[in-house]
Parts: sequence; C-alpha cells; structure tokens
Amino acid sequence: MDIEVLLYKSLEAAQSLDLPVGVSTSGKKFEDHMVMQLYHKLQQQAEFRVFPPRYTLREDTFSGVHHQFDIVVAEQEELVAVECKFRSSAHIHQLFATLGKLVDYHKRPRGVFVTAAQNVNDAMYWYALAHQISLISPALPPVEYMLQCVKNGTDLAHRLETMLGRIRGDALPRHLLVEWKNSYMRFQDEGYC
Repeated sequence: MDIEVLLYKSLEAAQSLDLPVGVSTSGKKFEDHMVMQLYHKLQQQAEFRVFPPRYTLREDTFSGVHHQFDIVVAEQEELVAVECKFRSSAHIHQLFATLGKLVDYHKRPRGVFVTAAQNVNDAMYWYALAHQISLISPALPPVEYMLQCVKNGTDLAHRLETMLGRIRGDALPRHLLVEWKNSYMRFQDEGYC
C-alpha cells in the first residue's frame, strides 16, 4: 500500500473534522489525525512501522543536528519523513525547510509534504518534483492515488504508470506538472472522482 495514497485519503477525511484555520491547536489535531490514520492502516502490514507523532529522527546527519518530522514511517529499509501543514495557504518556504532537513541526513529519507491548503501554486509543485518530494494537497491527487483508482490495462493507467516513472526520474518539473494536471482532468472526465 502506498503511503501517498493513505495520506491523500487521510487528508480527505481530515476535512470532515472541521478544524478552524488559524487556531494553534488545529495544526496539532491535524497532525495527530494523519498519524493515527497511517498507524491504523499500516499496523497490520509487517513491512511498515509508524513512529509517534513529531518524531525526532536520530539517524546520522552531516550537521550533527537531529530533525523532528510530523510523521516518520519505516518502510522495509527506507525511511519516509512526512511534514503536515494545516494552514489556509501553502508557501514554498515550507518546502525549503522540509528539503533542508531531509538533505542533512547521510541516508536521505524519502520526503512527503502534506498541506491542507486548497490552493497550491505551480512553483511549489515544480520545486517538490525537482527534489523528489511527494506533494499532497486537496487540489491535485497524487499520481499513486489515481493509479490505484483507474482500471488496469486502460490507456489512462498506462499513462499514469509512465508518468510515475518519469516523476521518480529526472524529467523537467514544469512538463511533469502539465502532464499531471492533464491526467487529473482525464481522471475526472472518466468518472473516477
């Protein structure tokens, strides 16, 4: 099961919590909700281990500083570090800070950035794509989520599989985002959401 898929579904479920934006306790409740959703979904699967919320990852870093992440998941031999932002708007400096923490580790964790903001500008997506950070927002479902929903063997499934490979490769972020948005429009047109 893909962590991106679970986080996207958890993000959708979090909208029903009706947490007020701008209230400091809402961010903590949002993070706790996301961790609990992941924990409950992954606890039966031996290849995953979810750490407590706001976990300080004590792996070797270049700086000697250990960084806290909202969610840390061990997926077999890979660590996944997740940052969750419950704000009305998303800003690229939040991604800068996330990347800064990730690249400090000798063995860089896979990064995921979750935002509850309805509007995320293209520059954030470009930056996330360029630095291999999965960006999850209500505005644009992750490719992994769409791929899980579409019928196997269809043209759309093939396009999404190809795009996922390109995202994990070194394709140009601007082109990838156009392709991602076009795939999402087709996803909607074909009645998957």
